[in-house]
Amino acid sequence: MTITFTDEDLMYLDKQQDMQLSSIRQAIDEIKAKGNSTFCKKCGHLMQYFTIGNAKLMQCGFCGNRIAEMIELRL
Repeated sequence: MTITFTDEDLMYLDKQQDMQLSSIRQAIDEIKAKGNSTFCKKCGHLMQYFTIGNAKLMQCGFCGNRIAEMIELRL
């Protein structure tokens, strides 16, 4: 048995998907505006990071690219 979609169904699905994409774009823009996030230079995905001592270690969850940065400790 095949499933058929009407034009109204497809318009609703397109509208819902557009709303989801715009909310994702808005969240990414907010993350970029904060300035404390890093994006992978290899693939462009958001990198996860943690600090050890005075080093900030970042890893991309998508491609596995790793970067280490020295940070200034505030006492």
